[in-house]
Amino acid sequence: MDWTPAQLPSGRHGLSREFVMNSQRTRLLGAAIVIAGAEGYAGMTVSAVIAKAGVSRKTFYEFFSDREDIFLAAFDLVVERALDGCRAAYEQEGSWTERLRRVLEQGLTALAEHPHEARMGFVEVLAAGPRALQRRDAAMREFMQFLAPGYDAAAERDGAERIPPLMPEAIVGAIFEIVYARVLQERTAELPELLEQLMYCALAPFLGPAEAAAEAAVGGERRRAARRKSA
Repeated sequence: MDWTPAQLPSGRHGLSREFVMNSQRTRLLGAAIVIAGAEGYAGMTVSAVIAKAGVSRKTFYEFFSDREDIFLAAFDLVVERALDGCRAAYEQEGSWTERLRRVLEQGLTALAEHPHEARMGFVEVLAAGPRALQRRDAAMREFMQFLAPGYDAAAERDGAERIPPLMPEAIVGAIFEIVYARVLQERTAELPELLEQLMYCALAPFLGPAEAAAEAAVGGERRRAARRKSA
């Protein structure tokens, strides 16, 4: 989405105070996301944010206490939108593997299409201090929910007892590091091409190598067919 709505008209405009404040806050958050994504947390100064948002310093401090405060609020907003999209994809009908594939495909595509949000969420969050790291860890725990049904899938093949409880944490952590490396190297656009491999990584501990490879290949073949059709 466009994080920064149009600047409000000057002078008398008849808009409610609530509307004005929501618009100003959204512009500030949008500016923080764009600047953090383009110039890093170090470049996301209060001065840079208010200049980008087109609001006064006084207005900034009506909403946020400092640079860290607005970064955390912007990060929370990005995570909230990401989780909403992933949950919507996951809640559609289908098997667990189909639903997980939709989550991964949606997530990777969204990151590729929104590089500023990707950099904020995967790279700059590591530079924003301990509170930001706590937010990052909480967000990663939210994404573990999509892997929990893997234990039921494993139970159907008598393999659940061999899978340690921390497996979802390990999978999400590995995926985070893989995405982080691509974003750091400014290769965010390549992320959708990792769908088949990441599906395999997510499924193999629960389904075994052969079944995981077969399920992962479905998504890969769909992407290749879509590219051939659009060529």
